[in-house]
Amino acid sequence: MSLGKVFIPEPIAASGIDLLQGDCEIVAPWREGGELTESQQRALLHEADATIVRLFTISGDDIARSARLKVIGRHGVGVDSVDCDAATARGIPVVFTPNAHANAVAEHAVTLMMALARQVGPAWQAVIAGRFAERTRFAGVELAGKTLGVIGLGRIGSRVAQIAAHGLAMNVCAFDPVIDPQGYDGPARLVDSPQRVLSDSDFVTLHVPLNAHTKNMINEQTLRLIKPGGRLINTSRGGVIDESALVSALESGALAGAALDVYQTEPLPADHPLCTAANTLLTPHISSSTEEALDNMARDSAQGVLDVLSGGTPKHVANPEALQ
Repeated sequence: MSLGKVFIPEPIAASGIDLLQGDCEIVAPWREGGELTESQQRALLHEADATIVRLFTISGDDIARSARLKVIGRHGVGVDSVDCDAATARGIPVVFTPNAHANAVAEHAVTLMMALARQVGPAWQAVIAGRFAERTRFAGVELAGKTLGVIGLGRIGSRVAQIAAHGLAMNVCAFDPVIDPQGYDGPARLVDSPQRVLSDSDFVTLHVPLNAHTKNMINEQTLRLIKPGGRLINTSRGGVIDESALVSALESGALAGAALDVYQTEPLPADHPLCTAANTLLTPHISSSTEEALDNMARDSAQGVLDVLSGGTPKHVANPEALQ
């Protein structure tokens, strides 16, 4: 007997599908090449017993209209695309995959940092445009001996700090409000505020959730704290940066460069000022898109959904109050 209908609006790896296949009815139109309208997708969600989502949003209204919904699986770690308060009020756990993609995101953050340091983006554009002789414009900076500031020392931030300190010979300073300095034995020098990270660092990388405390934490005021020649990397959530202030800082030269994988609005509109801002490197929210991470996230989110549908206790729940 089926445990229920699982709606999967976006592609996930076969490992997740295989795990669900024998016990659930899978509703995934993309598997047959189907392209549904937004309203058609919402209608399928409202009839489902469970769902696994990537960028697909689930509002309080969706939850109110989904009478059969028992569990929401988040293919990833951030749950800001799901109305967790509404889910909790209905007793619907939101399961997620905090361990599945930490290394992938950390490696992407380091990749962006290295590309910024060596001006890989504009240098590549010069070559394919036939401007090879302009190579003298693309002198970079070396990372060894520079200071990397890490805001957020969770799984991803800690991995970035480890790579930077032990692999690139960088000095690392970091801030995380939940870490007890007395018990910390990692490679970073802990400081007492994100502002101190900004003022002490040559490169700053953000690894924080999006919430009331972090929304627009990088803004006109905080950008003024970054050292001359400083560069910013963000692979966390677009909403932690005031993008208008960032563009202004880039255009004025107050910030030497920015590399972003996430944005306040996704997909990023082609006419967005960031697309033409000086010294920017932009990628389309791909930091967790490795074969290994995608496989892990599909499997772990599917297992969380199965745990709930079968009456068990899922391993990772964003709103544990729902289980009560």
